[in-house]
Amino acid sequence: MDRWTDFRKMLTQQRLGFEAEEIMRGTHRFAPGAGAEGEHPFEFRVRWGARHLLPWLNPLGPDFMSNWLEGTVLVGGLVDEAACRGTLDLRYFQEGKIRYTFDFKDADGKPYRYVGEKRDIRPWNLHRTHTTCYGSITDLGSNQVVSESVAYFELKLLVDFLRTFHLA
Repeated sequence: MDRWTDFRKMLTQQRLGFEAEEIMRGTHRFAPGAGAEGEHPFEFRVRWGARHLLPWLNPLGPDFMSNWLEGTVLVGGLVDEAACRGTLDLRYFQEGKIRYTFDFKDADGKPYRYVGEKRDIRPWNLHRTHTTCYGSITDLGSNQVVSESVAYFELKLLVDFLRTFHLA
């Protein structure tokens, strides 16, 4: 069998996907009464991708450009390094944004959810909109927002990011 035949077979049997690794760094501020005042470090390091390429490419399906996501998050004053898991949704055509949603727990097992968005994505502003993510962290027990953040993808890491992209 040649490589093209192998590739077609993997694609039609939905055994072909992809993954990449990404680092976003910035700062966050606690909501009043939720933590220490001032700016604190914020960072997430995640792997994300699609397990099956055909459903991911189908604009009529529920998995259209929706990716699994897992990694670690640092939220200064809350968690030093916590495992996180969720989704990365590429909402280019529907909303002009990319949305990161993931859950994590603090050292006491208290659950939180982060939702961050790269917004207003247009072809002429990709250098800014693809590198800036505005987010909030919600305490899942009380459903209260405990933190607001701004994180950045550093363009100097672009080549490293592209190297992590591979078919899986």
